[in-house]
Amino acid sequence: MRWFVSLLFVAACTTEAEVDEICDEMCQELVMTCEYDAYPSFESCMQGCAFSREQGGNVKRYQECVTEAACDTFLIVDCEHEFGAAAAEEQGKED
Repeated sequence: MRWFVSLLFVAACTTEAEVDEICDEMCQELVMTCEYDAYPSFESCMQGCAFSREQGGNVKRYQECVTEAACDTFLIVDCEHEFGAAAAEEQGKED
């Protein structure tokens, strides 16, 4: 039984690390490459990504969408509405 619990713990940590890497990549794009005004610092972007994840946003698809948006502010906002915390909130209202 201990082995199973340990395995679950390791799997959960790996998932968390993967999400952190996704947030890191997205924030590199938003803050460093695009200089996106909504996030004045890398840390504020990471906090926003963590919030999105906590609210049920799809951070992987959000990151992919942001990369595809190529620094177009309107497309980045669309990404937030489609995959970020706002999307999870809207989905909750529909349920």
